[in-house]
Amino acid sequence: MKKKVCLLLALTMILTAIPFSAFAEENYDKQLKEAIVKSRELFSIGKEYDKFNHRINSQEGRRIFYLNWSDSKGKLGSIDVTMTVDGTVLGYGKWKQNVDEKPKLPKVSKEEGLKIAEEFIKKVSPQVAANIKYIDRQQPLNVNSDNYNYYFVRTEKGIPYYGDNIDIYISNSTGEIRNYYVNWDEDLIFQDSKDVISPEKAQKLYREKIGLDLLYKSKYAEEKSTRYLSYAPLNVNLGIDAKDGNVIALYDYAVYNSEDMGSADKAVESELNLAEEKAVEDISDLISQKDAEKVGREILSLDSEYKLEYINLYNNWRNDSDYNWQMEFKKGTSPKEQYVNLRIDAKTKDIISFYKYGPEDVNSKVKYDEKQALNIAKEYIKKVNPDKFESIELLKNFEKQQFPAEQRIYYFNFIRKIDNAYVEGDEILISVDVTNGEIMEYRIDWSKEEFPPKDNLISKDKAYNKLFDDIGMELKYINPYIYDETSKAQKKAILVYGLNSDKPANIDANTGTILNQRGEPFKSPTVVSYKDIDKSYAKEKINILVQYGITLSGEEFKPKEKINQKDFLCLLAKANDPYYRVDDIEGNLYNYLINIGIIKENEKSPEKIVTKEEGIKYIIRALKYDKVADISEIYKDLFNDTKDIDPTLKGYVSIAYGLKIVEGDKGYLNPKEELKREDAANMIYNYLFSGN
Repeated sequence: MKKKVCLLLALTMILTAIPFSAFAEENYDKQLKEAIVKSRELFSIGKEYDKFNHRINSQEGRRIFYLNWSDSKGKLGSIDVTMTVDGTVLGYGKWKQNVDEKPKLPKVSKEEGLKIAEEFIKKVSPQVAANIKYIDRQQPLNVNSDNYNYYFVRTEKGIPYYGDNIDIYISNSTGEIRNYYVNWDEDLIFQDSKDVISPEKAQKLYREKIGLDLLYKSKYAEEKSTRYLSYAPLNVNLGIDAKDGNVIALYDYAVYNSEDMGSADKAVESELNLAEEKAVEDISDLISQKDAEKVGREILSLDSEYKLEYINLYNNWRNDSDYNWQMEFKKGTSPKEQYVNLRIDAKTKDIISFYKYGPEDVNSKVKYDEKQALNIAKEYIKKVNPDKFESIELLKNFEKQQFPAEQRIYYFNFIRKIDNAYVEGDEILISVDVTNGEIMEYRIDWSKEEFPPKDNLISKDKAYNKLFDDIGMELKYINPYIYDETSKAQKKAILVYGLNSDKPANIDANTGTILNQRGEPFKSPTVVSYKDIDKSYAKEKINILVQYGITLSGEEFKPKEKINQKDFLCLLAKANDPYYRVDDIEGNLYNYLINIGIIKENEKSPEKIVTKEEGIKYIIRALKYDKVADISEIYKDLFNDTKDIDPTLKGYVSIAYGLKIVEGDKGYLNPKEELKREDAANMIYNYLFSGN
């Protein structure tokens, strides 16, 4: 969030900063003073903040002050306030270097923090406080963060408008507001909510006009892509206009196509393993760079005036045994430069993509309408990919495209279809200049995976029941003109019905299970609640770990059961990295922990019960103290049973004892004792929060 606000401030200062003196005749001096005084009062900014900077932005009749305080001694950090001329607070941030990186237990609960956030909004932005809704993301806390984050969206008569929102960060130690950011369009006019169609009618229209399709989707495992069958909308960003029942795009968005165009030469050993041999075989029949350039010129009829700017060879990201030549040609000099970017298959010489760009001939006249442009596009596809033409279908575009009054380029998107099932990601995109009929852009994505049979599919009716009963639709406002700077209707928010966004509209075509984007069963983010820990001595510590997502699978914690290696390491991995996702206990977990040095390959034994000294060993490695711990001869005997400690782990035990990760019992450690699950939770808690 700090980066977001700072970037906003920096860009505004650079692009729209206006010298303060230029506004003297407009009473900006008085307005600035009022903004300073109000900011000091609202945010308790004392005189110890003795350095002050400001900038003013005046755009489209909206005047905004960007205020910054800091102290000349450099001890207090800085405070940023963004405020409109009428006193509306758009942003607040308080920054101070945090030198204590060790996790700390919250002194303010998340519920208490929410009350603080709501009271703060009422205080600094009372005009918006009555029209917001808190969105509880149900995410575990981040053990490395000392803040709570609360997110609110704007509502109008109880109907959400997600385009306007408030983000607020609060210290979980002090309850202090750390950051506050408001995105709010004061000029937005909301359509009245009278005479909207019913939710039942919206579902019926969605099914008739948008609907679910049978899709081949991709999921990735072990760096390999495989296909599965799903019922899903071809375009999840479509909804139903709540007034007239027509299909409407819920928002505009850009499609980015990012390719790794770099390549690296690698030394080849004299003896190759199977994977290396396959790699060598994959590139054995590639055309040369010289031939690639020749083919590229022939495909697009590029004369000698087009100079080759660069050419690269790289793997196709979807089919790693395929290679593409990418090249760019340039013709002419500024300001009349023309460029052509082209990709071809390095084996078959087929076109993968190209696009042309350069100065537009503003005097050229439109010669073709949309229907004629579509025919030109189809004929081109037949010419360059005749074997694929019968396997594609034109996608209807409901997205709002912004063009001048006379449209000069038409864009068409075709999707691959196999036996009434669409292939997600396999498509041909093409654009036609209707002043001359020239193809300006062409791109084909076509996978080579095997497709699963369409056996034992659930009916589409069952899929719709799942869609509407378990995922559902909601009435909300959108601003369809938000990216159309020229539209007079830009400030109007209209009512639509759209699919709920808290669950993916991706239904397993064989089982009816809702799937996430990885093709796995979707699980709503929840905070686990164990009901079998009331009699555990570590109950409070287990519950705190739960808040941070440091949990074991299942609905019960089973505190008195002994813990095996894989479960202990699962807890430690989650404590070590709050963003780590445990996909595969037997595989990914161990690979991850071996790579970061917490466990060694020869120690891997998933079902082995962990002893106290072994648990200590893993934790000290997680702390990166193992090099010091390995110098075992410098540590004194701390326990009556020190002789029972593995001599190579004496240093580990001493450090763990010093850090209060473990304690003795009447002078004994019992290092060979097998840990129970509650013991493991106690140690993991102490690893994170000892000294709190």
